[in-house]
Amino acid sequence: MDIGTTRMTDDFDSDSNIPEAAEKPPHSLELKIPPVGVFAIFALLFWGIDRWFPVFDVDIPFRLAIVVFLCVTALIVGFWSIWLFYRKGTTVHAHKPHETERLITSGPYKHSRNPMYLALAMVLIALTIYLTDLLSMMLMPGFFAYITRFQIIPEERKMLEKFGEEYEEYAEKTPRWL
Repeated sequence: MDIGTTRMTDDFDSDSNIPEAAEKPPHSLELKIPPVGVFAIFALLFWGIDRWFPVFDVDIPFRLAIVVFLCVTALIVGFWSIWLFYRKGTTVHAHKPHETERLITSGPYKHSRNPMYLALAMVLIALTIYLTDLLSMMLMPGFFAYITRFQIIPEERKMLEKFGEEYEEYAEKTPRWL
């Protein structure tokens, strides 16, 4: 199956499944910045906004409890996801999806195709809540958009090439994020 030119079935057009963007030719930014690097860029951006442009400060009830909950949940999901990759003997290297040996569909991967990225997003959301800055919160979709377009979509292309119908079936029943 040539992913670059073949139109997917309508089952894969929704954002929670294999995207129509997976049909686009590769972009020069794909798989260039490690996801942790993208996370760090957004975290620094949010911190900078809070320090130098604190005009959108909002009051958030139970702020610290929410932050702790999100961070603990992110740690559990993130480390569990990484542990499953190591246990199954496949790579966690975000820039080498072609080295993936096995399709992991258990644990957090039953609920999200990208629980490691979801864990990073939860920590960023916790940071925006901790900083209580509305502008940073409004920029969170930028993280999701960047990771989706330049990290997840290229990974999905590789998974389709490597695992074919098995990955299509998995993607059909498991959302990209949550």
